[in-house]
Amino acid sequence: MKKIYLLLLLLIFSLSGCLEEKKIKPSGKSIKIGLLAPLSRINRKYGYQSLIGIEFANRQNRYLKNGDEIVFEIADTKSSPEGTKEALAYLIDKNVTAIISFVGSGNTLAIKKSLQKSTTPMIVTLATNDEIVSINDSIAQICMSNQREALVAAHFIKDEKFINSVGIVYDKTNVYSNSLAMQFQEYYKGIHGKDTFVLDFSQKNAIEQLKKENLKDVKMIFSTLRAQESAHVLKVLKPKHVKVLLSDGSISSAKESAKNDLDYFNGAYIIEHYASNMKGNKDYKKLQKLLKKEELIDSSYAFLAYDAYQLLLYALENCPKQEQKCINALFQNSDVIEGIAGNFSMENGKVKRKIYIDKIENLRLKKEIVTY
Repeated sequence: MKKIYLLLLLLIFSLSGCLEEKKIKPSGKSIKIGLLAPLSRINRKYGYQSLIGIEFANRQNRYLKNGDEIVFEIADTKSSPEGTKEALAYLIDKNVTAIISFVGSGNTLAIKKSLQKSTTPMIVTLATNDEIVSINDSIAQICMSNQREALVAAHFIKDEKFINSVGIVYDKTNVYSNSLAMQFQEYYKGIHGKDTFVLDFSQKNAIEQLKKENLKDVKMIFSTLRAQESAHVLKVLKPKHVKVLLSDGSISSAKESAKNDLDYFNGAYIIEHYASNMKGNKDYKKLQKLLKKEELIDSSYAFLAYDAYQLLLYALENCPKQEQKCINALFQNSDVIEGIAGNFSMENGKVKRKIYIDKIENLRLKKEIVTY
C-alpha cells in the first residue's frame, strides 16, 4: 500500500513542482500529521482530490516560522468502516501530532467507539453530520454541517425563490443523504413550506416513479443524492421544467463519476463552499490551475483540504511545543483564518464561514447568493 501512497504523492508533487516555497531555514525537526484518506475503492475520488488540495497547501507553507517541517503520514481507509478503523489505529500508533480526515459521515460514525477513545486532535473535511463533533472533544468540522446546509437550502427555496411547495429526493440507506433530507424537511415546514413530493431513491423502481409523477405543483426539488443518482434525476426532470437544488460536493463528484451526464447539471442550483467567479485568496488561482490539469476545476474536496491545512498551520504556529491539548483547543475555537474562499473561524468545533448558492452554467458555478 505504501507504493500507492508514494505514487500518488509523486504525481501531486510533479503537478505542483512549479510552486515556490517560502524561504525559511529548516530546523531539522519535523511534525508528523496523519491523513485519513480513502485512496482505493468507491470513495477514492474524495481522497485523491483532497490530497491534491492539502499537498498544494503544504507546498506553499511546508515549514513553520521556527523552521520545523510539516510532514504527512498517509493511511488508506479503503472506503470502508473496517479500513477506516484500521487506518485510525495505524496513525495513532505512529504517534502523529494531529489527524486530518477526508472520510465521509457514514464511515466516520461507523467508528464512533474508536474515535471516543482517541485524544488526537482531528479536523474532518467531509463528515457533515451534526453528531460528528459530539463524538469527543477533539474533533473539528471544517465543512458546513448538515444542520447549516439544510437551513440554507430551506431559506433559499422559500425566501429567495418564493417557492412554497418543494420535492425531496434522498437515499434512506445513505447516512449523509438521509440526515440532510430529514433536517431540510423539518426546517422547510418550520417556515410554512410544504413538501408535496418525497422520494426515497433506494426503493426499487424509484426512477420510474419519478417519471410517472405529475409534479405540476412542485416548482423545485432538493436532492441530497450522490452525483450519479442526481444525474438520473436531472435527466428525468429536464423536460418537466422543474428546478433542482443540489447538495454540496455534487459537481466535484459528478466530474469524477458522472462524466457522460455532466450536461444535465447545467441549469441546476447547488449549495457550496465557493463559487467559480469568487475572488478567492492569493493561492486560489494557483490551485485552480493545478486542478485544471486534472480536469477537476471547482473541487470542493481540494478546497476544503486546503482550508483544513490553514487551520492546522494556525494551531501549530500558536502552540510552540506542539502539545495536543493546545492544538485541540485552537482546532475547537480559533481566531479568523484566511481560507481559499474567504475568511473563516472555528467555534465549539464547528466552522463559521460563507456558504454560496450557485447556479451551474457551462459546468461552472456562478454565484447566486452568499450567506453567513
